[in-house]
Amino acid sequence: MTAPAALERCDRFVARTMNWMYDHLRVLTRCSPLILTDHVENRSESAELKAWQWRPETLPRRVWHKPRGSEPWPPDLHRLRRGEPVLLHSHFGWVATGDHTLREAMELPWIVGIYGAEAYELPRNPAWRPQLEALGCDREKLVVHNLGVDLDALHFKARVRSPDEPLWILFAGTFREKKGVPDLIDALHLLEGNGVPVHLELVGDAAMKPGDAETKAEILARIRRWGLEDAVTRHPFLPFGELVELARHCHVLATPSVTAASGDAEGTVFITQQTMATGMPVVATRHADIPYTFGDLADSLVPERDPPALAAALRRYVEVPDALTTDGARVRRHAEENLDLRKAAEALARIYDRVTDGPGQG
Repeated sequence: MTAPAALERCDRFVARTMNWMYDHLRVLTRCSPLILTDHVENRSESAELKAWQWRPETLPRRVWHKPRGSEPWPPDLHRLRRGEPVLLHSHFGWVATGDHTLREAMELPWIVGIYGAEAYELPRNPAWRPQLEALGCDREKLVVHNLGVDLDALHFKARVRSPDEPLWILFAGTFREKKGVPDLIDALHLLEGNGVPVHLELVGDAAMKPGDAETKAEILARIRRWGLEDAVTRHPFLPFGELVELARHCHVLATPSVTAASGDAEGTVFITQQTMATGMPVVATRHADIPYTFGDLADSLVPERDPPALAAALRRYVEVPDALTTDGARVRRHAEENLDLRKAAEALARIYDRVTDGPGQG
């Protein structure tokens, strides 16, 4: 018997920093994902799932939409109905605000996933609140759904540092204020000034969000200001496999996240979960959802916007070399017990069962 289809809506499938979505949908149980996206990206890294580019800019669609707004084009609607989806899952609130007419046309139960900035930054914007209210979600329908990582694909590797090599630190993410990279650069400066050998593998770049370019400029300026050019190796956004391979050659991940002036903050920092699964220690801040991810390990977190605290946490792995191995084993156990992708996907399937009266509804 063919599994019923779940209509999965997103704006980009799959963006370089959103491989977590691909992982969860590819192991989803009891439903087959029918993916509708505004933009198809990085297909070689998400080959197990097909995605349909929704509403491409064609002349017939433009003629149809001009007097009708976002009302679905009839051929598109017909194609969707042939898939017989049993629910609509809009990933991200800003996607959901444009999915009203699709949901009404399809007459499906509707799930909206809220992630990261939507929970922290956008509620401060008065223009955003009416849109959230228009989604019509009652408080009792809210569910916290934990996301996970593929433990089978992320094999454990104990980190060991030779006395004559620097501490290899990895950062990977968008150059955005909430990521806290300038604080990490300042921490490196403090470590080098105290004779601690360090090297940063800096993976990422600015994206399209306002403020990203300014954050990138600030990061590069601080590297120059502190004379750290030889202590920092820059990489663009990397395919996931290449990023994991780079992580295996580093000792510790730095996640120096902060609450931005706009209120922007992290949701789940997936590179943190992913490197934990490989047995890589993580130095991170006590910020937003990070303590929730760390669970019983949250006592190791440092305050936001505190380069000396970041430096001290990193320096420990030079002064106490065995801590790399012991902390690495702890974070791997934590990932096995709390961050398993397949458990997370099964929990999502149970949510789907509830809204469709499926087998796991109770």
